[in-house]
Amino acid sequence: MKTLSVVLALGLALPASAQQAGAAADFTRKAGQWMMSTEASKRQAAYRTWMQMGPDAMDDYEKSLGVARKAHSAAIDKLCATSGRSTNPYLEHLTVAEELDAERDRVMPLIRTDWKKEPKKIAMLREEMENLTVLHEKAVRIAKADTTKLDATVNSHLDALAEIAREMERFDDTLSTSEMDDDALRQFVLEDHFEASHLMKARERFIKTRDAHAKLEETTETNRKLGGWCSGAMQNFTEILNGERAVLGLPPLRIEEKLSAAAEGHSKDMARLGFFAHESPVPEKKTPWDRARKAGFQGQASGENIFMGSTSPQAAYNGWFASDGHRFIMMASGPNVIGVGIAGKHWTMMTGRQ
Repeated sequence: MKTLSVVLALGLALPASAQQAGAAADFTRKAGQWMMSTEASKRQAAYRTWMQMGPDAMDDYEKSLGVARKAHSAAIDKLCATSGRSTNPYLEHLTVAEELDAERDRVMPLIRTDWKKEPKKIAMLREEMENLTVLHEKAVRIAKADTTKLDATVNSHLDALAEIAREMERFDDTLSTSEMDDDALRQFVLEDHFEASHLMKARERFIKTRDAHAKLEETTETNRKLGGWCSGAMQNFTEILNGERAVLGLPPLRIEEKLSAAAEGHSKDMARLGFFAHESPVPEKKTPWDRARKAGFQGQASGENIFMGSTSPQAAYNGWFASDGHRFIMMASGPNVIGVGIAGKHWTMMTGRQ
């Protein structure tokens, strides 16, 4: 009665002689379909039913497992296909991301080269950044795709392949998988399937782009919600800088209040006292590090840029980008916070780490 109830769950009426003559053709067909399903409950029902069919059905069960394994493997191969109407966003993104990574590796040394402020070299750097921006924006656009359905489908097929590998142990107890726990078995199945393994690596690169962009948006939103001490010009400058850092694969900088106070104090001192230098004539604020400490910055200040001549955030950024040492500070990989201080046409930015 128990066997019959499970078989009926598959929508079959199994002949009474089936246990003696092997699984009926209708059962084999229906059970095979359920074993190829992406629904775990259907696969599990099929496995249980096969096991209650008795010893005479085991040859057919083993064959059905082999057919189901090929079907799930082929389904993953199809999901990984780059031709046809459907495009896999992971693989589409990987093509762009690999080109972006290679270009970043080529361009970053140029960004960090001392070109002696030669105009033609600076123009070359701007062109390189514009080309990188196109690739970066394309990668970000693709990484915004909703992959929930794709992930669920791939995971279902991988789960099925792991289940089948476990079921096959019934027919060969010498298989190496018998010594693996379920997590190790699934990893083994993944690594053994070339297309699935490649897809998961592409997924990791996809997630890296998505997470980096999410971090940029989060930092931008945080900077925009700062109190009255943080002006729109400070926010605009930082957004320009963080956008360029993102193109190069660098993390965004958060505007820090104390470091900004140190930067603003220096800009005001330069405007008030009529000097333009990193070394201040004010004794207790002689160096950038003195100014950061005096302002109460809790962290390690790492660099300072100064600019004079415009109230425009873009002009300040362009001026520093065109000046090699200043560009190095803006594109350093170590800082995670920035201080921006403006007094009329005097600008100071400081980088640091907290």
